[in-house]
Amino acid sequence: MKSLDEVARRFEGVTRRGKGYRVLCPVHGDTTPSLDIDPGDNGGIVFVCRSHACPVESILKAVGLTWGDISPDSPASPARNPATVASRARTATRSASDTPTNAKASKAKIKAPRGPIVAEYLYRDAAGNLLYRVTRHEPGANGKKKDFLQWRPDGRGGWLPGLDKDTPRVLYRLPELLAAVEADPDVMIFLVEGEKDCHALADLGLIATTSATGASNWRSVDLEPLRGCRVAILPDADVAGEGYAQGMASRLYGMAASVKIIRLPDMPPHDDGTPRKDVSDWLSWPDGGADEHPEGVLLQWASESPEWTPATSTTGGAESPTGGAVDSEPVITRLADVTPRPVEWLWKSRIALGKLTLLSGDPGLGKSFITLDLAARVSRGTPWPDCPHDSRTPGGVVLLSAEDDLADTVRPRLDAAGADVSRVIATNTVRRFDTKRGKCVFAPFNLADNLPDLERAIRQTANCRLVVIDPISAYLGGTDDHKNGGIRALLSPLSELAARHGVAVVAVSHLRKGEGPAMYRSMGSLAFVAAARAAYAVAKDKADATGERRVFLPIKNNIGNDRDGLAYRLDSQYSANGQPVVAWESTPITVNADEALSSDTGRGDGIVRKQPGPEPVAQNMAADWLKAELAGGVARPVAELKAAAGEAGVSWAAVRKVSSELGVKPERTVFGGSYTWRIPGTPPDTEADQ
Repeated sequence: MKSLDEVARRFEGVTRRGKGYRVLCPVHGDTTPSLDIDPGDNGGIVFVCRSHACPVESILKAVGLTWGDISPDSPASPARNPATVASRARTATRSASDTPTNAKASKAKIKAPRGPIVAEYLYRDAAGNLLYRVTRHEPGANGKKKDFLQWRPDGRGGWLPGLDKDTPRVLYRLPELLAAVEADPDVMIFLVEGEKDCHALADLGLIATTSATGASNWRSVDLEPLRGCRVAILPDADVAGEGYAQGMASRLYGMAASVKIIRLPDMPPHDDGTPRKDVSDWLSWPDGGADEHPEGVLLQWASESPEWTPATSTTGGAESPTGGAVDSEPVITRLADVTPRPVEWLWKSRIALGKLTLLSGDPGLGKSFITLDLAARVSRGTPWPDCPHDSRTPGGVVLLSAEDDLADTVRPRLDAAGADVSRVIATNTVRRFDTKRGKCVFAPFNLADNLPDLERAIRQTANCRLVVIDPISAYLGGTDDHKNGGIRALLSPLSELAARHGVAVVAVSHLRKGEGPAMYRSMGSLAFVAAARAAYAVAKDKADATGERRVFLPIKNNIGNDRDGLAYRLDSQYSANGQPVVAWESTPITVNADEALSSDTGRGDGIVRKQPGPEPVAQNMAADWLKAELAGGVARPVAELKAAAGEAGVSWAAVRKVSSELGVKPERTVFGGSYTWRIPGTPPDTEADQ
């Protein structure tokens, strides 16, 4: 056996470290010393690669050493690896004296001798502090081909077997993962089953992570660092691997920007008959990644794989009480585990961060001017008109503006409003690489398909606080804006995105023609107003003889001030470039939105309003709802109206009763076809530009 100094001289970059040395690891190509060489408790020498957990055999081979050079035991007995012996000796002594309550568990951990430690994997928190380690052993007296053990620090430089309940379960190589995401928020992150696979992908320049014990541990690991990231799950090709993939995907769905599962191709077994099933096997397979550019192949697979959704899950990652797979499992939150927190506001009591807000009004009243005024105030941290002392840190803004040109309209209006335009970005188009055509293609942005792209825009905008969608009807893709179910399915992920990033999303909508409560006047389905936590209407002030004063009024506000609004004018005298700006009045007004949106000549719908009571109230609501649904003389299938009434909480019996009072005319477009309802004589409903 060689001395510690003789062994250290075989390496480069040698620096003294306590009783041992730290050197450049010869296996993974260190640029900064990461290999520790220390004296073992039994007189041997211990190697620990703290960067890539390189196997001891590989380290010895790289510098021309043998087991006999570092161990006082027989050179022919690698099972006596001093790393294993030293760890066992420290564990047995300290666990017995320091943790009597875990004595049985500790003895159970070391009762069956394991094989030598061939790799050590260190798990660290976001700050780089060591939390625990995983050691890999093979083969040993326990009969397993390979074995993994978890260890927690004992506070004295040694290790205790197992992890206690206070040990955070973190993702492997967490500091490297966080650094990569900070450098490129759009980077693809590969989630694999084992630490060895992580290092294999890291050697290719890819970002990879896993959880300790792989397939058996997808429930407890903290996945919060992957929030908003693009994740490709690369499981082992076996039953346990599929369960791991489905379980992780179900946890990441709605948290990550995108979740995909990559399945490895079928591979023949190794020469010794053992199956090839993980990405390391694929990389070493001559017909797999060995003879190509494997990093490019993996990235292409990740790009071409479909997005994972619960509907595409085959097992859902859940298990039945008897151990079999089930289709789904409930996501349960114990309210005792929920930490109460106050609502955070972009505009105090009016527009909340992390929520969806709707702004509706007729064309020409300044809805777009208001949204750009919001953007300017956010970008500068300027106080709100009714909160003159509530200044904030400047934030970023993302604009989706379909009706106004950026150069001749949006930018001049932002300049007039005093915006810091360096903090404002706009997007209306998405770009993707078409693998079939071999080039980049461009497509209009829509919420149905491109929500992950909006999330990337938010991540790329420093301190993003506001997203404006003007008008939201331009970004629905193929979704019918009159179908409550479709609109809810579209807006729910948008609301989750707002909550995930703590941004206020303000969506602009036009108003229907006609009369009725403000709640039913927003264009399209009632689901727009229902999904928003706050909804506002803009209208002309009927009491203003000049016709220049407008009002900004709450239609609803579930979490803030729903009692009063503000008045404003569009005025160019305060603007340096002649563009109108929103001149707010600081004193709140208490005009009701229903009154502000009603015509001066009354309802004029021929319905005699009845005094309050259960039946009259239901009929009044049904009349307002049906008139809004059939505004503009449109013909709607009766079955569709009945379903929409159910979703809106409107009594269908009441709808049928008031339909004759409204003059609804049942029609059939073809003989024997289904009936439609229409209100004859009403003018077409047009949607003019702002």
